Amino acid sequence: MSLHSACRVLAVPPRSLVIALLSLALQGCATLSERECRDQDWYGIGADDGYDGAPASQIDAHREACAEFGIEPDTEQYEAGRRDGLVQYCTVTRGFETGRDGSLYGGGCPEGSDREFLRGYDLGRRFYAVEQELQRIDGDLRMYRSQGTTPDLGEADQRRLYTRVRDLEFERSQLEAELRHLESERARL
Repeated sequence: MSLHSACRVLAVPPRSLVIALLSLALQGCATLSERECRDQDWYGIGADDGYDGAPASQIDAHREACAEFGIEPDTEQYEAGRRDGLVQYCTVTRGFETGRDGSLYGGGCPEGSDREFLRGYDLGRRFYAVEQELQRIDGDLRMYRSQGTTPDLGEADQRRLYTRVRDLEFERSQLEAELRHLESERARL
């Protein structure tokens, strides 16, 4: 896991990762390590950032991280690499992948080239929303079905549970139809 991605971790880590994450916290979630700053492959760093869709302002975070080591980024090389990385990022396919995995779009694509990315991103976000709703429904169905097996459940409660399960199954079938529709839209991307 890179420093970049480790700084994005929001969940409570397992006990074995506590020391590693504490050291990251002490570094203030610097965007680059001392080695990366000293290697000074600013084109490569920019290309990686562009490939990940980082906005142009990312160089400011790198500048701050490397200032601690007395190193100033080569802005020209960084921006050339970032532009080349964005060519791979700002596509309809990457937009779809970014949207479908629930990631937010930070506006990294230059105006004009963002159109294709956003077309894929919007469709991916719709997939993500439907899939999240399906997961919620599946969890609710498991809960209601397990409640239905309670031996001392009264007749009125059984009817209520049956109605709720039926409604959720209907809602699930509508979402599955929406997913099939989205698949056909994806095929046209």
